[in-house]
Amino acid sequence: MEMEAEVEGLGLPTATNTTYIYAPDYIEKCDSLSKISRRASMVHSLIASYGLLKYMRVVKPRIASMEEMAMFHTDAYLEHLQKISEDGDDDDPESVEYGLGYDCPATEGVFDYAAAVAGATLTAAQCLMDKKYQVAINWPGGWHHAKKDEASGFCYLNDAVLGILKLRKKFDRVLYIDMDLHHGDGTGDVTDIGMGKGRYYTVNVPLQDGIQDNRYYHICER
Repeated sequence: MEMEAEVEGLGLPTATNTTYIYAPDYIEKCDSLSKISRRASMVHSLIASYGLLKYMRVVKPRIASMEEMAMFHTDAYLEHLQKISEDGDDDDPESVEYGLGYDCPATEGVFDYAAAVAGATLTAAQCLMDKKYQVAINWPGGWHHAKKDEASGFCYLNDAVLGILKLRKKFDRVLYIDMDLHHGDGTGDVTDIGMGKGRYYTVNVPLQDGIQDNRYYHICER
């Protein structure tokens, strides 16, 4: 009931097939990440300024549990991330082994931030599984570089993998499209087509610098 009132207070339509995973305290946590300070609130401000909120239903995210994050990440990594997050210790000698350093500093509260982002993506996945919405958006998510036991490329947790694993509980197949400058945790080549059971389920389209919108559209439509 509280969420219904909050949504109506924003002047959003009562029925839409798109949900936007958002809450002020969630954006505040995401803004605290030192390497991309205040990016989350800037993105939300753009969404609001362009008048897009009226086309989406706002759903408040929840926090991911340790068990949920362990669907992909190792217990040892999660426990270390929680430890340095509570201590605010950027000098722990074990941190280097877990990829914590320049790109991913071991700052106070970083575990809470990671759990919030993971929880928001899991919230989005649940919205799709419940078939309440056809589109679910978690703009501060998509941290796809983190490995099972290692932070990498500004990513402390791989919420993309967690979301896929969640969706796989209901859907047989999940299409994952990655349009980052470096997708996954590498560069990729047209000859990279997947391995093992995933062979022929991967398509890589390396692009030259300076690509324009019409080329993106062409690739995605094909």
